[in-house]
Amino acid sequence: MNSSILLAAVSGGADSLALLYFLRESGQRVVVAHFNHQLRPEADADEAFVRQTAEILNLPFLRGSTDVAAFAQQQHLSLEEAARKLRYRFLFHAARQAAAQAVVTGHTADDQAETVLMHFLRGAGLPGLKGMTPRTLLPAFDPQIPLLRPLLGWTRAQTEDYCHARGLVYRTDSSNTDTAYLRNRLRHELLPLLETYNPQIRQTLAKTATLLQEEEELLFQMTDSTWERVAVRAESGFVQFDLMQLEQLSPALRRRLFRKAAFSLRPALRDVDFSALERAASLQPETLAGGLKTFLEGESLYLAESASALPVDVAQVHGQWTVENGQTYDLGNGWSLTSKIMPAQFSFSTANSPFSDNFSAALDTGLIGDKLQLRAPHPGEHFEPLGMPGKTVKLSDLFINLKIPKRLRKNWPLICVETEIAWIPGLRMAEKFRVTEKTLRVTQLKLERQIKK
Repeated sequence: MNSSILLAAVSGGADSLALLYFLRESGQRVVVAHFNHQLRPEADADEAFVRQTAEILNLPFLRGSTDVAAFAQQQHLSLEEAARKLRYRFLFHAARQAAAQAVVTGHTADDQAETVLMHFLRGAGLPGLKGMTPRTLLPAFDPQIPLLRPLLGWTRAQTEDYCHARGLVYRTDSSNTDTAYLRNRLRHELLPLLETYNPQIRQTLAKTATLLQEEEELLFQMTDSTWERVAVRAESGFVQFDLMQLEQLSPALRRRLFRKAAFSLRPALRDVDFSALERAASLQPETLAGGLKTFLEGESLYLAESASALPVDVAQVHGQWTVENGQTYDLGNGWSLTSKIMPAQFSFSTANSPFSDNFSAALDTGLIGDKLQLRAPHPGEHFEPLGMPGKTVKLSDLFINLKIPKRLRKNWPLICVETEIAWIPGLRMAEKFRVTEKTLRVTQLKLERQIKK
């Protein structure tokens, strides 16, 4: 007997009953799980039937029950979506409780055909048209325990024949005939109509799904490879893409990257609307599923919930400080500014390089005295950049030319001597306060961020 424990989702219908006996006959250790949706008059009788079946087979039995209708109303979900969410939440909780290695369901080739057709009618790309896979992870419910579907190669008729051959009586779900549900309309109305054109339409759709799964696997590998090159940063609140790299990709690959990013930020998402992905692939601001939006900033495209979730790569200053020698100032969000005075015993050419370390600066102490201030920008300010003696530029123009996001400009930190800008941390020093051969003492400033782990 296999030592792995499998949690079998058993509703009492032919598919799940065939699954349960198939697993037992295969030598698997099985825990029976049943979720009572409280939607039908016979729901309690179904639960009792599954419990009795587990007792006959001498198998552990776990049950769950929730008022699905009330949950759907509270969460503004359809009954189908609410039932699915609560059912899987229970199944994976039960799997952890039973120390099961996987959750197993009795989805068949008929279910696959209905799923593919439903996705096609709603509008889907390859990820939707490939249907259900034999093995998948549902991170919204558990990031490690897989969901297995071993009966995808069986038809619904075969599961019924399997039960009849063993004298097994199964339950019939009365809601399966209710055409108010889209899946039931497909099952009872559209698929029979399509069978008049192709009697093997169910098998054809299931086979197509299998072929598309193989294609999807190849594209998945391509997407992962491209992600390493194009996704500059991926953190808890955002994903940052290199815009120039994105522009060189096909729209299809862009869609896949955005889809991957959306699921990395929202593991609970079931799907991302294909039309929204199509618009996002045009590299314009767009809203995707789960409240996620794309933002264009300089040479980057971000996917995030809001602008406030985007990265802040420099301290943001609110107020004004006098910067004194030997002091460290906490600027919030892990950022700090340190000032210290040292003898000018190093190469002034290195100190004056505008690109050596934009978050460190060396200023002539004799020129700045004790009048150093840290503050945010003022409207209309000008600045004399290092290496451009006698030439000033508008601070706002400098921000634009260096592609500083507009959301960061208002509170960008400035080191000033009275009203003059001496250093713009992360960007440029000023010509007037540079270190020269005549400099006796140097004020060293360093803006740094301590990342909490």
